[in-house]
Amino acid sequence: MFAPAHSEPTWPRMRRCAVGVAACAAALTILSAALCNGAAAKAPILSFAATPSSTQAGGHPNLVTAFELGNIFTGTPPSCICDGAKVIKVNTPPGFIGIPGEIPQCTAAEFATHLCPVDSQVGIVDVRIDGFGVTGLHAFQPLYNMVPGPGQLALLSFPAPLDQNVPIYTVVTLRTESDYGLEFETFGVPAIPATGHFALITWGVPASPVHDALRFPLIGGNTSFGKSNPCNEGEEILPELINDQYPEGCPAAWGPVESSSPEVPFLSSPTTCAGPLNSTIETLAYDLESDHGEAPYPAATGCGLLSFNPSLSAKPTTTEADSASGLDIDLEVPQFLNPTTPSPSEIRGTTVTLPPGFTINPNAADGKTACSDVAAKFGTRDQANCPEFAKIGTLAVRSSSLPGVLPGYVYLGQPLPGNRYRVFLVADGFSVHIKLAGTATLDPETGQVTVSFQNLPQAPFQEFDIHLFGSERGLFATPTHCGTYPVKSTFTPWDNELAAQSSTQFFTIDSGPGGTPCPGSTRPFRPAFSAGVADSTAGAHSPFSLELTRDDGDQSLTGLSVTTPPGWTATLKGIPYCPESAIGQLANSSYSGLAEQASPSCPAASQIGTATAGAGAGTHPLYVPGKVYLAGPYKGAPLSLVAVIPAVSGPYDLGDVAVRAAIEVDPTTAQVTTVSDPLPRIVEGIPLRTRHIQVNLDRRGFALNPTNCDPFSIDATASGDEGAVADLSSHFQVADCADLGFSPKLSLRLQGAKRTAHPALTTHLVYPKGGSYANVKTAQVTLPHSEFLDNAHIQAPCTGRQFAANACPPGSKVGFAKAETPLLDKPLEGPVYLRTSSHKLPDLVADLSGQFHVVLVGRVDAINERLRTTFETVPDVPVSGFTLSLFGGKRGLLVNSENLCVSPKKVLVRFGGQNGKSTTESISVKTSCGKAARHRSVNHAQRLAG
Repeated sequence: MFAPAHSEPTWPRMRRCAVGVAACAAALTILSAALCNGAAAKAPILSFAATPSSTQAGGHPNLVTAFELGNIFTGTPPSCICDGAKVIKVNTPPGFIGIPGEIPQCTAAEFATHLCPVDSQVGIVDVRIDGFGVTGLHAFQPLYNMVPGPGQLALLSFPAPLDQNVPIYTVVTLRTESDYGLEFETFGVPAIPATGHFALITWGVPASPVHDALRFPLIGGNTSFGKSNPCNEGEEILPELINDQYPEGCPAAWGPVESSSPEVPFLSSPTTCAGPLNSTIETLAYDLESDHGEAPYPAATGCGLLSFNPSLSAKPTTTEADSASGLDIDLEVPQFLNPTTPSPSEIRGTTVTLPPGFTINPNAADGKTACSDVAAKFGTRDQANCPEFAKIGTLAVRSSSLPGVLPGYVYLGQPLPGNRYRVFLVADGFSVHIKLAGTATLDPETGQVTVSFQNLPQAPFQEFDIHLFGSERGLFATPTHCGTYPVKSTFTPWDNELAAQSSTQFFTIDSGPGGTPCPGSTRPFRPAFSAGVADSTAGAHSPFSLELTRDDGDQSLTGLSVTTPPGWTATLKGIPYCPESAIGQLANSSYSGLAEQASPSCPAASQIGTATAGAGAGTHPLYVPGKVYLAGPYKGAPLSLVAVIPAVSGPYDLGDVAVRAAIEVDPTTAQVTTVSDPLPRIVEGIPLRTRHIQVNLDRRGFALNPTNCDPFSIDATASGDEGAVADLSSHFQVADCADLGFSPKLSLRLQGAKRTAHPALTTHLVYPKGGSYANVKTAQVTLPHSEFLDNAHIQAPCTGRQFAANACPPGSKVGFAKAETPLLDKPLEGPVYLRTSSHKLPDLVADLSGQFHVVLVGRVDAINERLRTTFETVPDVPVSGFTLSLFGGKRGLLVNSENLCVSPKKVLVRFGGQNGKSTTESISVKTSCGKAARHRSVNHAQRLAG
């Protein structure tokens, strides 16, 4: 640990050397090879101070940095001479800056030949030499602004005491790991002679005439001081140097030397008057012992005199509406280098609000990674090591404190809880590695972008040029309409006595996508739609897919309903529903997309397909895959689908997009209409600008083709975000219907054989198992002459309104029906009603319920004095068994006109297939008559006839 130093300087009375400088050097050099035997006592920092000549905020004072070390060798050999300082680091407070680039520079070659330009001198160094019986030998030397080496921010140098051919360098760097203050590291301090006192006076305005007395001229290729004009022993000289006076008793061979350079500042004080401030010193001795000291630094004053007038302009890289775009940002902060006027305040924070409609493009992060804080090397002076695929732009910084333009890049920062959209600015050069973190905030309702960089370092810069990449994966998407759009900026100064400043700049969008004319007040809506099956074989299971797309410039997709052709259906048997609890979890904002990807909420057994959504402006939307699950009743519909798409792109996890769609089944045709909930327009502040929707129902053995080869269509209705509605259609037709068999079998039983009895009727339809068969399209049953309607039992049929309201009167119920299908786990079943119609007689209606609702309507009429029931519309759905039973007895609809046991009765049955095939068959009616009963009935009939 470093030991604390005295907080107040205690400068001793410094004596001038009593012997010639060259003689001192010769005596000390003899002992330069002495060994460091035994334990070395470190040279403690007895005093340290860094004091400006003025406390004016933003002013350009001289800076006096001085310290004194203890335990310097004063005895006789072989005492160790290794405890002198080898490296000295001085840290000035944050906000104290240097401006070396405006000052003439000395090259290494010029320094070696003592030809540094007069105008490159930026101060004076006073070194006191102690050791070997010599105390208080002073040497003061010129401090030069050197041409910095590769990767150096600034370089200062002065000749070594006693040997001006040896340079002692001070490298100036920024503390980019913390407060971006300046660090002056002086290295290579000679072990012989040992340095006891060091004072560096750096001039705030080097070309000022006040420094002429201490400016070193060039005489015959050598500076005249320190070689031919040694000082004599005398009083302390530091006060004279501080006051720009040539030390009394150190005669020079020159008079005042004027500078030919313009008076420009070399140093500038902090532009905040907040305190307290301090400066620090660290020393490393030749014996590797170290020490640390601190001293107070006076807080700046006069902040009210500073100016502050930054401005920012931002414009997209394209002027086309609804297009992928980058962004060019130019932040300017006027910085005038006037030696008598304080510098303007630096920016402490800036907030930029982009206009509504200019939003993050959903595809911006596709294929991207993020730079972590560790990779960015925050808290260190090391160069950032952000991954290439986190890069989203370039950066150029111009500052009077830098030798040139500082290049850099813009990276996506790793998301943090509560701070998802982070931006890192990284710039490297001149041994400076700048790393700044900013935050983008997105309005959750509109997507408006606000970018904020706060607690910026107290460093001056004239310009920040940022280019955020455009092209087809541009970071942003432009507004959807032409117009002029404002960019609003707010700047907070480091000067705590100044108010924040605001500015507004504008950019213009003047064409549609691809240079097309600007859209009108309402954008067009021309989506493209296609749908179909992979295998068009009639009656076959085949994956079903649909695709909906739109172009840039069209209204964004917000809703979709799809009606499939009659007969297109699905096998639901054995498929469980996704539980409501799982669907509810998907809507929880705290449930991540990565969690859904790792362990889906809905069971795998309920998955029936996949979905892909494409979002974003440009020719390369972001395509995000998801899964489609079967779910239960929803919004009055018997079934539903839920499409689950984890919203994960690049480093961003925006949760899950779950869109539910109600599945309506036409009760008469079983035709399916799927109506989606409104499609999400914005997710976590990013407007989706949905461009593409694709759904594939590809579960094996799920989607089932019709058995009707007539041309049909798949119809859709899409809605746009500005209210437009588009009716869309895709041709649909299956093939090979003629190859399907058609052989339904019907049996019919009448229970109750007596004349005038009301028999119960039961019909049962069966279909062969296995093979490929067309489904029934029409069915007609003509009863024998013996059966009539009992008008007394049809006085209260159900009306159409009552039926729709599920409120048929009890008297209208005349039977029961049940349909068994290989598509469902359980049969559809329900009552049979008489329902009023436009026909002479009421219709016979089977109201079947189960996983969905089917209504079979039979028209009742008479032909050739025989009752006939015709089902003209039978859904194109496979049925393994269908039973229809009519009540007998007091509730019987039929009445016998004769005893059924007298003679066999026949029923005429006609079936029409969906594939155009038909069957006609006369089948015997099964009755309750046994042989004995039938014999008695025949004898009775003969007696009556005789």
